[in-house]
Amino acid sequence: MATHSKQTLYLLGGIIAALAVWGIYLAIGSYLGMGEGTRAYDIRRGLMVIACMGGFLLFWGALLWNRNRRTNSDDS
Repeated sequence: MATHSKQTLYLLGGIIAALAVWGIYLAIGSYLGMGEGTRAYDIRRGLMVIACMGGFLLFWGALLWNRNRRTNSDDS
């Protein structure tokens, strides 16, 4: 059975948390719409950024889960 060290799990959790915080930061920036010629306070832009980041993290998590499941079944 493949075991992951605590350090690897902490690193992976840190990367996921950093990507989630970065996505929230970008969503807030797109919501505020500080650019020239953009409408300020448009919730749709913020929701689109959050949805894309969430979709990416879910896809990445599914790939990691599948890899972990495959390596565990190969070891049996």
